[in-house]
Amino acid sequence: MFNVPYLNELRLVEMERLAPYIPTGAKVLEFGAGTGQQARFLADRGFDVVAVDLAESNYAEHQVFPVQQYDGEHIPLEDRSVDVIFSSNVLEHVENVPAIMSEFRRILRPGGFGIHAMPTPAWRFWTFVTGVPNAAMAATHIPKDLISPPAEQSRWLALKRSLRAIAGSLLPLGHGTSPEGVSELYTFSRRAWLNTFKKHGFDVIEDRPIGLFYTGHMLFGDRLPFSRRDRLSRSLGSATRIYIVKARAAADRINTNSLQP
Repeated sequence: MFNVPYLNELRLVEMERLAPYIPTGAKVLEFGAGTGQQARFLADRGFDVVAVDLAESNYAEHQVFPVQQYDGEHIPLEDRSVDVIFSSNVLEHVENVPAIMSEFRRILRPGGFGIHAMPTPAWRFWTFVTGVPNAAMAATHIPKDLISPPAEQSRWLALKRSLRAIAGSLLPLGHGTSPEGVSELYTFSRRAWLNTFKKHGFDVIEDRPIGLFYTGHMLFGDRLPFSRRDRLSRSLGSATRIYIVKARAAADRINTNSLQP
């Protein structure tokens, strides 16, 4: 079942694979920083990091790094003030993509670029497939919820949590902005994101799978080692893909070889 600490471990492994793309000494904006865990990862490695997220973020009370609030449209940074914009599994949740892409172009310095990690159709497909076993696992918690709920929860709250997990596993609910998830088999695709970036003034300089297999339900959790997830990603697909993008006006000046980790 879904496990936040293990998701954090997965994200840190992804960060180890992303960090080499960021030039030494760069000023980095993490867009949609959540708790700030990934921003802290970058700051600990010597980058000058600013983190922003929505004021109503679910992570606001669990921050491990200073995260500035923004209103969902205007990023609170000066024009041409950052070298790299980084986001991790965030852009699929953005409702007003044109406004945010315009803000990205505004705050990037000349020569700056974006690095965006995005869920893939493989992640979407396997999250659907693993919904049934995840629902079965959630159902096994119901007797305990009724007989001996966690100390901090009532029987009703514990039961409600398990029922919500079952429903969320079996129904094709959307992960991003769509209420249903079936369309995400396309909207999470490479082709769709190439089109989105192009439409809003960015060229994709490079894109590649990060190379970890996992699902939204994280079936097996830490019982499936990262080395095994690496191998599975080659046959079942990587859960995430990175897109390195540059505002179109300056895209022809970038040397893609300089972005190789």
